[in-house]
Amino acid sequence: ADVTPQEQWDNIPVIGKLQILVFIGMLESYGEIPGEVPHYTQPGGIPGYYPPLVGKRPEFLFNLYDPFNFFDEDTAEDKERGLNVELNNGRAAQLAIMAMLSTSKGAVVPPLDSIPGFPQYSGDVMIPFEGQLHVAMPELAAWTQQVLP
Repeated sequence: ADVTPQEQWDNIPVIGKLQILVFIGMLESYGEIPGEVPHYTQPGGIPGYYPPLVGKRPEFLFNLYDPFNFFDEDTAEDKERGLNVELNNGRAAQLAIMAMLSTSKGAVVPPLDSIPGFPQYSGDVMIPFEGQLHVAMPELAAWTQQVLP
């Protein structure tokens, strides 16, 4: 309960991290499948559009974006404004995450410097990008020995 978000991620077993990353990868790959709307990089494509999952598989009873059809009655202008708001909120969240990661490693980030006692992280958040994943490999090797004959 008294750990930083980076430490929480460190505390997740390798198998749990793999499950999270595979699930995100599955959603990303499903979103890249061409459907009734062209890919967002193609002519006629809509940035931010994600194909609905409902009706494609029996386990998906609800659309992930709008499960109770709250936005069916929105006008085209409302939908366009909502898309812009969603994209801008995502961009702001990415900036905030990078600011918090930078501050937790001791870098100077002006809006967060005024927070007294901002938690510091002693680990290295960039390990996945530096090829130093060997720190988790014994756990992964033990799991594959148990699962694979």
